Amino acid sequence: MRTLSLVVGLLLLAPKALADDAPQRKPARSGTATVPLEELIPLYAGRETPAPAPPTDAVVTSTLKGRLSSDALQVEAGFQVEVLADERWTQVRLLQLDSDTFTTTLPTLDDAMVGVVDGYLCLLTRKAGRHVFDVGLTVRSQGAGPERRAQLRFGPHASPVPLALEADTSVFTLTESLPTSREGYTVYPSQGALRVGWRALSPVAREAKPQVRPPLEPRISEAVASWVSTLEGRATLRVRYDLSLDREQSLELSVPEGLSLERLTLNSIPVPVEGAEAGVLKLKVAPPRLGETEGVLEVVLAQELGVFHLSGRLKLALPRVSWPVAELRARAHFPSVFNYRREGGSLEQLEAADVAAEPAGESLPGKVLHFRQYLVAASAPTLELGYSVDISSSYFR
Repeated sequence: MRTLSLVVGLLLLAPKALADDAPQRKPARSGTATVPLEELIPLYAGRETPAPAPPTDAVVTSTLKGRLSSDALQVEAGFQVEVLADERWTQVRLLQLDSDTFTTTLPTLDDAMVGVVDGYLCLLTRKAGRHVFDVGLTVRSQGAGPERRAQLRFGPHASPVPLALEADTSVFTLTESLPTSREGYTVYPSQGALRVGWRALSPVAREAKPQVRPPLEPRISEAVASWVSTLEGRATLRVRYDLSLDREQSLELSVPEGLSLERLTLNSIPVPVEGAEAGVLKLKVAPPRLGETEGVLEVVLAQELGVFHLSGRLKLALPRVSWPVAELRARAHFPSVFNYRREGGSLEQLEAADVAAEPAGESLPGKVLHFRQYLVAASAPTLELGYSVDISSSYFR
């Protein structure tokens, strides 16, 4: 331990009457004393040691979320208060409530009370433990002009924390630039308070900022085709295209060789088919009503397959469209006296177990075969079928 040696000189002087009497003068006495430095400095400075800080009664953790309205800031405050003192009343001051701030929702706790005391939002309890609760607050704007300002002050027992602010920029304009966050914006405290300024946009200003939707890429979400053939070899092909578009668009449809166009409808409205002799139709398609994004194009074609023999091959094709097709489903109804097998083409045959049951009233006579193709782009789907006489139920077996 560092010490300081203090030499104290004690001079004992004789009475003044004996000052001139040198033989009777007593000798001076001297000595040393060792004093610790920690005790010497307060004595030297003339100050006392400061009193220790008072004990902490509670520890507070809080989160704040806010939402702007036309004339107020709506706040949802979440608190977690750890009370340390037991068997005596403890008052924890969380927020300072000004004349423009009032509570909208207060919690109900088992071992504590939450309320307003002397202008503070307080937690009162006489039992140690943790208390978790939420409080709703409304902070009204100061003033009545176009610019609004709200202020929320923290209490002496709650540390200032940021406010996660939700503000619709199409309705409100913030008077100060704020850092963005996942919740919207972040308001940081300054001098123990949170301050927010905003201005409501006028209806004219809101109309000046319409929500612009990006243009929709035209495509065909699904195409459904069906062939129906008689024993004499005359086949009818019906194709329905489910269009996805948001405005008028151009669509080209190429009729395969050997097929003739009989009827064309757009959104259930017949479309003239003049000029189809060249095999390419240039159409203008659009949704049935403004603002919608769906349409339906139906095409009916006829084809002469020729007379069925005891065995043979059928070559089938669908029209080619200029838009991409996400999924194509096809169904063929052919005379039931033959067996059919897929021998080529881009369409894939499906097993009966993979096909959903047909709705009542839509079944057609003959043997039905199902096919499918995904992601058709600028090509004409094709199918080749071989057939032979079905003798499974005849007396030749």
